[in-house]
Amino acid sequence: MTVKLSSLKSDSALQNEGEWVDVPEWPGVSLKVRSLQCRDFRLARDLLQQKLMRKLGRIPTSAEIDEQSPKLYAKHLLRGWKGFDVEYSEDTAAEILQDPEHQPLREQIFWAASRVGDSEIEFMKEAEKNFDAPSATT
Repeated sequence: MTVKLSSLKSDSALQNEGEWVDVPEWPGVSLKVRSLQCRDFRLARDLLQQKLMRKLGRIPTSAEIDEQSPKLYAKHLLRGWKGFDVEYSEDTAAEILQDPEHQPLREQIFWAASRVGDSEIEFMKEAEKNFDAPSATT
């Protein structure tokens, strides 16, 4: 099959504003998240890494960055949730996400944020030639 290249564009407005993403593993649960490509999240993540580099005097490990990531998730990625017995607020989310036992929720936020703004990939029924046929040589 051939993929229509123009169908691979992402929606940058959705990436920055956020969208509701259903969590397949948790029926009835939806997360409103911004994309991992969101300008604010990327900037905050980069600043965190620089701060840790200055503090530690070396490049921080993934584990050291992950310790601080829940704050970034609550502030920059997660915008709401549905299907939980606790009402969403940024403060509540920040508190819950800091709890090491809530790793599954952080993983679902990351998963959902990686899908925000993705487009539906379109396939062409018949492959169109995207190159000129070779010329005959004699």
